[in-house]
Amino acid sequence: MSTSKNRVSRSSVLAVWLRPLVDYLERSGFNSREVFARTGVDVAQVFVPGARLLLSEAAPLWRHAAQVTGKPFIGLEIASDAPPLQADTTAIAMMASRNLYEALQRFSRLSHIICDAVEIELNRENDELRLDFIIHPQERDIMPREAMDPALLIPLGLLDKGMIDVDGINQLRFGCEHPGAAMVEHIAGIFPIPTRFGCDYYGMSIDWNHSLKQNPYWNPALAQLCEELVLKDLEALDANNLVARTRKILLDQLAGGTPQLGKVASLFNITERQLQRKLKAQGSSFGELLDQVRLDLALRYLQDSRMTMVDISLSLGFHDQSNFVKAFKRWQGETPGQYRNRNSG
Repeated sequence: MSTSKNRVSRSSVLAVWLRPLVDYLERSGFNSREVFARTGVDVAQVFVPGARLLLSEAAPLWRHAAQVTGKPFIGLEIASDAPPLQADTTAIAMMASRNLYEALQRFSRLSHIICDAVEIELNRENDELRLDFIIHPQERDIMPREAMDPALLIPLGLLDKGMIDVDGINQLRFGCEHPGAAMVEHIAGIFPIPTRFGCDYYGMSIDWNHSLKQNPYWNPALAQLCEELVLKDLEALDANNLVARTRKILLDQLAGGTPQLGKVASLFNITERQLQRKLKAQGSSFGELLDQVRLDLALRYLQDSRMTMVDISLSLGFHDQSNFVKAFKRWQGETPGQYRNRNSG
């Protein structure tokens, strides 16, 4: 059975981060309550502090909103004039950071409070700072392209607020197909920044020196206070989500071999049976989580041509390559070599 196709997603999104969409719909003459209701979302949730929406509910909302408004790249339309999320502690922490690099580092550390289905990677490559939004492979089926454009809304929302301007962004990257010359021209009218389509990940490349430009509104005490508040919220969120906590432990233990149920249960000070029962109550199981974590990492490692099959096998906790190949074929219906060949180039 393929875990990526049959698993029920429990990923979620912080509801307040849909506020810019509500404001945009209302400014454009649309009834936000009706638009949200079409995909089963109560718009009132957006105004409840700390409220979260299942990703399976929130992600389709962006596609529907794009269709209703006739704006295929609605996330970019919103980013062009959306006010800062002044009521959100993550946004305040970023806006009070020393420079853009520090702000994006905070964004990467705290991003799971916004959406726990996407990892944010920040890497320096020569004279550029590369920002990538990496969707967990098992969530890709429920993340339409329109739901990824808003990810760019957050860093783009910092434009012209002291830390960065359009000249400091070298490129916007999209994981979708080229939308045609007319749409590319329209996007350039919103943000005069070079664009690239058909990329592995959504993201952007920023001039390294520009990312170090000091923010005139830098407030280290405020930034640190807000970050600590978000970290407490993340801790509380994880405490209620045994699935997320178990996933983290599995990730930490994989390099040392196949994680054992008893050892993981002992870290929670509960028995194996209690851990299985609690995971079942949250719609999962130990074996399923182990498969999901391994598949997630395997799909990422197979994109790196520098990693051999033996390297990948050992990194995933398998004793030998043949066990990895058998497991991958069970998950995906093809061998890892076939997957790598099909996705190379």
